[in-house]
Amino acid sequence: MSYLNRVRRRDGRLADALYRGYKVMQRMNIPDIPLLYAILAKERMARRHVGGWLKRKFYDEPLFRRQCFSCGRGLCLFDGVPSIWGGLSVDIGDDVVMHGTSTLVGAKVFDHPRLVIGDRSHCGSYFSAAVGADIIIGSNVLIANRVSLFAYDSHPRDPVARAAGLPAEAGSSRPIVIEDGAWICMGSIILKGVTIGKNAIVAAGSVVVEDVPPNSVVGGNPARVLADPSGRSRQARSGRA
Repeated sequence: MSYLNRVRRRDGRLADALYRGYKVMQRMNIPDIPLLYAILAKERMARRHVGGWLKRKFYDEPLFRRQCFSCGRGLCLFDGVPSIWGGLSVDIGDDVVMHGTSTLVGAKVFDHPRLVIGDRSHCGSYFSAAVGADIIIGSNVLIANRVSLFAYDSHPRDPVARAAGLPAEAGSSRPIVIEDGAWICMGSIILKGVTIGKNAIVAAGSVVVEDVPPNSVVGGNPARVLADPSGRSRQARSGRA
C-alpha cells in the first residue's frame, strides 16, 4: 500500500494529521484584494474576447468558407467550425450567422446534395440538416438552437435492407423550403417535403410534417395552425363559429 493511500484512509496519526491538514487547505480562501481582482477579472474577460475574435476571424471563418461552394460577405461563426459531411454543396449568402456545433450532412445516394442559406439568416447552436433533395433557407430566417431538418430518410424502410447497411433510396427524399422571414423556434423538427411560408412562426418543440401557410403560427406534434395570417388564434375562430 502506498503512503498516499494510507493518508486517504487516515491510517495512523501522521496520516490522519496530513489528511486533516489537506482538508483545511482545501477550504482555505485567499483574502480578497478588490483592486487587484477587479483588474484580473477585466484582463480575463478581455483575453477571452480578443482570443475568441482572433480565432474566429483568422481560423474558423476562413476554414469554413473554404469548405463551402459559395459564401457571401459578413459570415459570423461562433463556437468553432460547422461540420460538413457527404459531399454536401453549401451556398451561403451575406451576413449569415452560424455555430460550430452545427452538423450538415449530404446523402451519399445524391451526386450533388445542396444546402442554401440566404442573406442575414441565423442558424442557432446544434442546428442539423440531413440533405438529399435540396434544402433552401431564405433570407432573414431565424433558426433557434437544436433545430433539425430532415430532407432524407438516411435508412430504408425495409428491415432487411437496413440490416444490410443499405442507404435509403434517392426517391424517398423531398426538398425542404423555408421562405424569407420565417422563425423556427428551439427544438423543432422539420421533415421532408415541407415548405414553411414567408414570415411564418414554428413554435418550440414542433414536428412539422405539412406545409405551413405564410404569416401563420404553428405548433405541436404534429404541428397544426395555432394562429392564422390575421393573427387570430384557432380557439378564437372556433369560438366565433
